[in-house]
Amino acid sequence: MTTNISLALLIPLFPLLAYFVQVFVGKRLPRMGDWVSLGAIFLSFVAASRIFLSMFNHFDPAWVETWHFTWFDLASLKTPFKLEIGVRIDNMSSIMLFMVTLCSTLIHLFSTGYMRNHHGEPEDGYRYASFFAYLSLFTSAMLGLIISDNLFTLFMSWELMGLCSYLLIGFYRHKISAANASLKAFMTTRVGDMGLFTGMLMLFTLPLANGQALGSFRFDDIYAAIQSGQFNFTIGGFHAAAVIGLLIFCGTVGKSAQFPLQVWLPDAMEGPTPVSALIHAATMVAAGVYLILRMFPLLEVGGVLTIVAYVGAFTALFAAILAIKQNDIKKILAYSTLSQLGYMVMAVGLGAYQASFMHLITHALFKACLFMSSGAVIYAMHHEQDIRHMGGLRKKIPITFACMFIATLAISGVPMFSGFVSKDKILVAAYAFGILDHSQHFFIPLAGFLTAGLTAFYMFRLIFKTFFGEPHDHHHYEEAHEVSFNMFVPLVVLAGLSLSVLFTGSLTGGLLGEGDFILKGANNWFETLVTNASFSAGHGEAWHEHLHHAHMPGMILSLVVASIGITFSYLVFGAKKISADKLAALWPSFVHKAIDNLYFFDWFYIKILIQKVFMPFSSFCAIFDDKVIDQGAVDGVKNVTQATKDVAGILIDDVLIDGLLVDGVGGAMPSALGSTLRTLQNGRVQRYLLVAVAALVVVLIWRGF
Repeated sequence: MTTNISLALLIPLFPLLAYFVQVFVGKRLPRMGDWVSLGAIFLSFVAASRIFLSMFNHFDPAWVETWHFTWFDLASLKTPFKLEIGVRIDNMSSIMLFMVTLCSTLIHLFSTGYMRNHHGEPEDGYRYASFFAYLSLFTSAMLGLIISDNLFTLFMSWELMGLCSYLLIGFYRHKISAANASLKAFMTTRVGDMGLFTGMLMLFTLPLANGQALGSFRFDDIYAAIQSGQFNFTIGGFHAAAVIGLLIFCGTVGKSAQFPLQVWLPDAMEGPTPVSALIHAATMVAAGVYLILRMFPLLEVGGVLTIVAYVGAFTALFAAILAIKQNDIKKILAYSTLSQLGYMVMAVGLGAYQASFMHLITHALFKACLFMSSGAVIYAMHHEQDIRHMGGLRKKIPITFACMFIATLAISGVPMFSGFVSKDKILVAAYAFGILDHSQHFFIPLAGFLTAGLTAFYMFRLIFKTFFGEPHDHHHYEEAHEVSFNMFVPLVVLAGLSLSVLFTGSLTGGLLGEGDFILKGANNWFETLVTNASFSAGHGEAWHEHLHHAHMPGMILSLVVASIGITFSYLVFGAKKISADKLAALWPSFVHKAIDNLYFFDWFYIKILIQKVFMPFSSFCAIFDDKVIDQGAVDGVKNVTQATKDVAGILIDDVLIDGLLVDGVGGAMPSALGSTLRTLQNGRVQRYLLVAVAALVVVLIWRGF
């Protein structure tokens, strides 16, 4: 076992131990043990940093370290069953570990201030310790998922995160809306998880092209089977890799809130803001994208990448449209997360998995900054979340404003910031795929570029309405103040990490060409190390040629749409040159109704699918179970058996056995014989002589014949 593997095992172990400490003794510790959870995740961050530096020292796209062991081996069974699990460290997991531990450490630090009231006391008494216990377990599950070298332990961590999300989203248990949101998140993600679990079982058990089952969940074994062509068989007339790949993709659809299972993520805002930051940036939703990045070869060989791209593109565009009309500061960021996750999934579908992974990392950093900045705004405004009641806050909370503004520039795709780099790569890939390569798929680049413009528009709408203009709630405005040190330090760190130079070595993200790179030796280190880390997209030379030609027009177009979005937002909400009400009036009422009702997804799922289909079907099944299974089959068989028993008891047992055989042979027959013999054996000599003479006569007659 190498040093990196040992450190990787410790990374999820530290927060897991913190969870147990918090559960058993956290309420008795000073500050209810928040320092235990913070210290544990910080140790994980130190270990992850060591692995991250080791990756840089190797600077090899193919660098990988693995360690595995046999968990159990049931060789004595008729069908032997062997399960191997272990740890896998490569460039992708190293970067992911660094990002998750960094964001989680900063979120834990932010929580030590946010989850206390303005007097420094826990806002919910002893629940403060429970909050950090859940936070530690949540983080530990995500870290365990990242280091897994197999789908089995990945799925275990995956499900543990689902449980933690339920506990954290519904943390404010006195709120009915929070309880409903936690249940909605848990049940919705279960739908996708069933698809993932089914795909895993098929992957493990189905005979491959060579007639043998794979019998393994390990990524290396799956990749080897793909490369050797072992998935060239069909399931029900469909390509096996396509069926299994789509089932596994269902897990991503649920966990990363893609169409049509996107409904749970906005409601997850009912949880505390640090939870929102953790779910939307570093853990749960990132896990879904990470899954399909790991399983990219299976999706590629199954030929389902185009389906993946359409799901991502549709989610990105329609979530961005919903964000335009939101007024809750956290809901705006929630729909923004939906939209950006759509970008990542779309990029995987386009084969640009490097761009998808880069956007996963950059988005985690600036989205964590945005959520914690929104938390600082809410904290300063005494838990007011409606941006219509804000305004002018840049003068009251300048540090929060600066950090949130930088993160907004990043998500809007402005040069010099990380979002420009990762989003540009995705949009260039969309341009090459849908315009130069497959013109019939024009919706994908159209959705991508429209989403970029809408993102810039609604994010700057948030900035202008929150920090500029005149305050709308003077009472809260007068009491607003900058957050404490432990709350604004995470914002400053994450804002600094939103600069493009950290990912490309260029101040502008390579906008001005090779001469723009100032960190020599670190030029595009991210793309260099992630490319071909475990596999490579199977595009031909024509694709790479189209990608090269698409770079400049794609980048220019992305800058144009972002500029239009920012400018238009300024004219409407900043300078107020254009009336927002008049602008809204240009759209038909049915458009507003559709957006206000979130495209009627909740209505369809609850009113139609659940109440009209599932509940009647459930009632039918209950009646069928009661009337047919219980009363018909179970009770019916019981009644027939009872009747048979009764008949058998009367006719056979009572009459034949007891009456005839037992009572007859043992009672009536001996009694009758005894009575007969008793008349003969009466003690009268004359009768004895008569019998003897009669017997003698009979014998003589018999002998005479």
